[in-house]
Amino acid sequence: MKNKKRKSTQEKIDIITQCRELGWVETARKHDISYPTLQNWRNLFASGGEPALSGRLNMSNSEIKKLLHENQKLKELVAEKELEIRIKNEFLKKK
Repeated sequence: MKNKKRKSTQEKIDIITQCRELGWVETARKHDISYPTLQNWRNLFASGGEPALSGRLNMSNSEIKKLLHENQKLKELVAEKELEIRIKNEFLKKK
């Protein structure tokens, strides 16, 4: 199996440009990239340009904090549900 390295943002843009010339499947084979990955890159580039393709988010600190807080709450809910399931399973085993 080949050791695959990450592509830089400029390499991704160049590959997307090649896709328009050579076709999506041929370009995917040439660069040893899956077709869905190319489609994802194309969609990201179309929706947000180079910043979206590079993974940089254009969010304010307040938006990031809000998402982190929401993520923490969801983790706590999942933990509570997991605990409930374990308790129920233990109770059922004892019967």
